[in-house]
Amino acid sequence: MRQRLIPLTAALALLAAGCGTGTDGTAADGPVTLTVATWANETESDELDAILDRLNAAQDTYHLEQMVVPGGEYYTKLQTMIAGRQSPDLFWLSQEYVPAYAQNGTLTDLTGLVEDAVDLDDYLPGSLDAATVDGTLYGLPWIGQPYVVYYNADRFDEAGLDEPDGDWDWAAFRETARALTDDGRWGYATTGTPPLALHAWGEGGDYVDAAGEIVLDSPATVAGLESAHALISDPTATMPQALAQSRGVESAFVDGTVAMVVGGAADDIERKVAEADEPFRVGMAVIPAGSVAQVTFNWTASTVLSSTVTDTAAGVDALTDLTHAMFDWKIPAPVVSRVGDIADVNPQKAYAVEVVTRSAEIARGFHNLPQQNELGALVWDDLEGPLLSDGDGRGVGDVAELAAITAARMRAVIER
Repeated sequence: MRQRLIPLTAALALLAAGCGTGTDGTAADGPVTLTVATWANETESDELDAILDRLNAAQDTYHLEQMVVPGGEYYTKLQTMIAGRQSPDLFWLSQEYVPAYAQNGTLTDLTGLVEDAVDLDDYLPGSLDAATVDGTLYGLPWIGQPYVVYYNADRFDEAGLDEPDGDWDWAAFRETARALTDDGRWGYATTGTPPLALHAWGEGGDYVDAAGEIVLDSPATVAGLESAHALISDPTATMPQALAQSRGVESAFVDGTVAMVVGGAADDIERKVAEADEPFRVGMAVIPAGSVAQVTFNWTASTVLSSTVTDTAAGVDALTDLTHAMFDWKIPAPVVSRVGDIADVNPQKAYAVEVVTRSAEIARGFHNLPQQNELGALVWDDLEGPLLSDGDGRGVGDVAELAAITAARMRAVIER
């Protein structure tokens, strides 16, 4: 789910200079050709091409063509194209990139342009917020994937445990993981999913608050991080980090070594387990609550419209039509009216519609800043990585002190 972040500082210095060219055609000359840049894999790109063909055949205002860039190269290629005045007309952005591209004038302000075609009130707040910067809408989310707990229901039966009903907290989760841990098998494993910020949210804390202030070192955030570290570093509950890294968390779940993992609600877990050598019944539960709130992470991506597109009306028509079409394709859709359709698109998720719906309602993303790329790398290197590995087995000392040091470095990035 998470793509590797790349440095933006030098590239963003060129983005504003790179703006100024775009689609030359107008609707009066015939359909405007618009390029859509995506990171779709081979199967997804074929499916999306079929969607674009249907959209192109249904009207004569625009003609959409897909440009696929492999995920690992996507943002480097995108930044190079923008700096070279060759921006794609529409392109995908995951949530952490929206503020930086918006700040540098790369994106079209969609406020007041899309409301007649898209019901913004139908969007789940956790998704639409990720496409909004300082009250201005810059993209239309096409997926809002809440993180959930996948569990091995057979292991629960074997241990004599009731399956989780969603009414649990992280303390109960840890005790459950301990009860599911025995010789060579563990109750839980993680290598960074979910983000540790989720534990802070449950305690009423955050890394960056809604006003854009760094609050990583607040007491509530520290309490959440201490809880997360205690769970992750508990060998009686959680697979050791080095082993989880080498085995792969999902693989360890599919082969029965790990009983509980966290992943996206649309992840293809059920199919992989069904095709495993020793299949078992998969269950899904809402993320445990903290002492203040029950909240989960929402992975969101949006389609945005380049500010270089000269025929804005055609671009907006293409964007809104494509967004509606993608609601029928990508699950879960980030809108209230469609989130429960997950079983229609993937029948293997039918057992979990209620959990997915509930999770979508309590899901949120980060309060992203224009410097989010650099901040995210800093937090990973200085805080989350050490907490996950327990300082490579040497311990991390005082979590509050570690958070304070990281927060100071984050503030230095913001202030320079």
